[in-house]
Amino acid sequence: MPKRIPCVAIAAIILLLFAGINGAVGDDLHLIWKRPIKPPVSLTIAPGGNYFGTVDTEGNVRFYNKNARLIWQKKIEGATDALIAQNGSSLLVYTKLDPTRTTVHYFRLNNNLYWRHDVSGSIWSAAVSPNGDYVAVGTGKCYLYLYPPYPIRPRWRRWRLEGIVHSLTFTPDSQRIVAGTWQKSAIACYDLKSKLLWRYGHYNDRQYDLQVSADGNTILGVQPGSQHRPVTEVCLWNTQGRLLWRQKVEGFEPFARVSPRSQYVAISFAKYLSRSRSHMLERKIKVYSAKGNLLWEKGGLFFSPRLVAISPTGSSVIASDGKSSLYNIQSDGKIRSKLTLGGVIRTCIPSNDCRQILIYCGDGWLYLVGVR
Repeated sequence: MPKRIPCVAIAAIILLLFAGINGAVGDDLHLIWKRPIKPPVSLTIAPGGNYFGTVDTEGNVRFYNKNARLIWQKKIEGATDALIAQNGSSLLVYTKLDPTRTTVHYFRLNNNLYWRHDVSGSIWSAAVSPNGDYVAVGTGKCYLYLYPPYPIRPRWRRWRLEGIVHSLTFTPDSQRIVAGTWQKSAIACYDLKSKLLWRYGHYNDRQYDLQVSADGNTILGVQPGSQHRPVTEVCLWNTQGRLLWRQKVEGFEPFARVSPRSQYVAISFAKYLSRSRSHMLERKIKVYSAKGNLLWEKGGLFFSPRLVAISPTGSSVIASDGKSSLYNIQSDGKIRSKLTLGGVIRTCIPSNDCRQILIYCGDGWLYLVGVR
């Protein structure tokens, strides 16, 4: 006579099956690798997602391959940021917002220095083109420098913008540069020969953090609020410079992403529960449609999400809880899955296609998380 399965075991099996059906076992967020590192001031990912880099507090630049193997390391006094060209063929290293350190450094994959160049002004922004053919640098003296990453000698194209170049990004076809300026505030689009294609002006002192969607159809701009002026503005333009919509969010410390196919915009932010600064903070995520309609929001006192990325399909957002866990939140606002790491999440950066997230945690480990 066959043995009877205990009721507790049956209940456990049913619970596992139910969790699997609903994606609650975390099968769409998975750990690819982890390795111990010194505390970084910045992280970087190559456009192809095969190489990774860190810059620590002592200016040590470390370069890893897709298997987390250290390819090389180099100390550059005062360095804070790095950008990796396509397939890891070259690396740009620079110091951000320091008027005493204005030199950009190019390195080969084998750790040999290509060359260095002094841009004669504090570096406010930089970007690498998706195909890895160009690097752009924006300065506090209102210049935009455009470099090919494989020169046999230092060479560049430089032109002056109307304000400080605080934000730079390339379009996905690598043929245009979108720049955000401050003081004489605007976003402007240029071709690789420095020809102005269009310009959209703002009120003075607006600084929009810029991002171009993976499909190249839209440009997301975020004007951050502050604790003293807790109003964040979110704008979406098409790549011909026409404003599609604008939304104001009552909050500060924003982080926003546009989905790869431009169908969603997600933003996380903090806000006070009342106008008194002595009251508690809450954090929320809002998700908008391509037309600027609010689809759903999540968060509050008992769950404080911080946006990390939008999934490759745009059907869910990846958020941290401000502690050690990542959540995949689906399009109806329900939590689809959860992944807990070994320490409090300190800093993270998603790849261009949002299929990988590089994370440093307070336990001293660097994690690479995959998003299916």
